[in-house]
This record gives sequence, structure tokens and C-alpha cells, in this order.
Amino acid sequence: MQKVKSFIIDHKKLFPGIYESAINGAFTYDIRFVKPQDAVYKGIFMDSKVAHTLEHFMACYLRTKTSEEFSSTVLYIGPMVCLTGFYLLTSAHYETEFLRKLVLDCMEWILVEEEIPGASELTCGNYQYFDLSGAKEFIKNQIIPNFKSDNFSSRYPFVEE
Repeated sequence: MQKVKSFIIDHKKLFPGIYESAINGAFTYDIRFVKPQDAVYKGIFMDSKVAHTLEHFMACYLRTKTSEEFSSTVLYIGPMVCLTGFYLLTSAHYETEFLRKLVLDCMEWILVEEEIPGASELTCGNYQYFDLSGAKEFIKNQIIPNFKSDNFSSRYPFVEE
């Protein structure tokens, strides 16, 4: 049986970072905010309300606050169900350092914002399910330190067979 690529990544050795894989002409970036092992053993992961808040902000930022050249390639941005990061799908390839800076710039933008984009009954299916203060705490305590760390990574550790 063919193995799913994400099931051959050694999640015990996976660090915060940005990891890329390309398939069918789309580029998928695994934007990992925290170590999966920290989620399992230390309880460090996004609350689902925090993930929903970050989803709205990141979608807005990547589609409206970046260059047309970049924003026109964004196909999808959304949280991983394990709540340790986000997936970004684009129609073009980008260098890790470019995306790292973009994520950090987005997080700095979120820290000064007081209103969640698209958080209304008209524009969101679960418009009361947000946590802006929790998102800002997660950004300050996890995302920014991890994305500025020397342990930031862009190379998947694969399971040894």
C-alpha cells in the first residue's frame, strides 16, 4: 500500500518551521507553530477558538495586505486539525525565509488589531467562536519565539525504516 507522506514524517523530531511539498501543481506549506511533542506532553497547542481567530486574520493578511503578485497565488490557508500549525496552499513556489518573514509580519499585525476580520453573522458560519486575547497570547508566547528561534526548521525529519 502506498504511504501517505505526512505519515512518514517523524513527528517526534518535528520542530516549529515551514515545510514544503508540491503535488499536482500546487505547493503546500506546513506552517508548524509548535512541536507536536510539546502538544502531546506539555499541552502546548492552539485552542480551537484561537485557531479560528488566526484563520480569519491570516486569510485577510495574506489576501489583502501583501503584494498582488503573492496574494493572487494563495489558494487556501487554514489550521491543522491537530492544532499545532496551519496549511498554506499556493499556486507558486516561495522560499522559506520569505514565508517566515510574512508569517512574522502577519503576527505583528494581529498584535495591534482590535477587530477580527469577517467576524460577523453575515460573513462567518460560527461568528461568536473567537478568542482574540488568546490568539495574541499564543502569538507572543509561541509563534514569534519559535519563528525567531535557531531551532526553526524547513527540512522534514522522516521516519527511518
